[in-house]
Amino acid sequence: MTARNPTTFVVGAGPVATALAGAMRLGGVPVLGLWARKAPAARAAGSAAGVAAFSSAPPDVLLEAEVVIVAVRDQVIGEVAQMLVGTGLIGKRHVMLHCAGAASSAELLGNISHAVAGIGTMHPLSAIADGRAAMRTLKGTVFGIEGDDVGRATATKLVQAIGGLVLDLDSSQMAAYHTAASLASNYVVAAVDAAAQVLSSAGVPTADAVQALIPLARGALDNVAKRGTTDGLTGPIRRGDAATIARHLDALKGKPALVETYRALARQAVEIASRIDGPDAPDRAGLATIRKLLDS
Repeated sequence: MTARNPTTFVVGAGPVATALAGAMRLGGVPVLGLWARKAPAARAAGSAAGVAAFSSAPPDVLLEAEVVIVAVRDQVIGEVAQMLVGTGLIGKRHVMLHCAGAASSAELLGNISHAVAGIGTMHPLSAIADGRAAMRTLKGTVFGIEGDDVGRATATKLVQAIGGLVLDLDSSQMAAYHTAASLASNYVVAAVDAAAQVLSSAGVPTADAVQALIPLARGALDNVAKRGTTDGLTGPIRRGDAATIARHLDALKGKPALVETYRALARQAVEIASRIDGPDAPDRAGLATIRKLLDS
């Protein structure tokens, strides 16, 4: 028989806390509730996730939990964990997990590790803006898992209950892991915003520009999903078309911030294109000219 899911309590009321509480409930994890200092935020998160909500002082129901997930802002995780242990409601029967991706559990929870059964990281590799919507779409999401033996095993159990995929990490890998996550998520948004600025500078309303570019961005990600980054690359750099890149740079004259963004992304695209060999390889002389244009 499969071991039962542990009784769990969530600390926080933001999108990630809401999504995790709801997803775990839907996955058969006994979620005893969530807690946040501000009552309106706690009530809204609890209602969205379908779990009990608590505010003001941490509730006595914490005594019944086996796992406590601290899903608050990265900067206050250690402070909140210390406060929870200080209430006497958290002890050696509890495993404490956090949801930050950039730092290890030892860094953020090390100051209370002696007081609990285990510590770990459970970070959803997902752009969660709406907790109510995300709680139903976390199935198939990759979670970065890290921690001591007990913390890692506990986080893995909860991720499996959600239907997520485990990416085992070492503490030394957390910064690189989160940097990659930001490049693939936050900076995709930044790239679309930069593209919309360029299009709007030609007279297209910004909102219309964003909507026009979204299908193109989705198509590029679909290509990567199906073919990988090298075979999924398209466009003038993929062809070695230096004349088109020169026109792009000319269109960006007078926009130094956008030129900087374009050059950085274009250099990465050149690196990708240079990996392609065979009869379908880009024009090598064209790639060399593009490198000079980007460095000029």
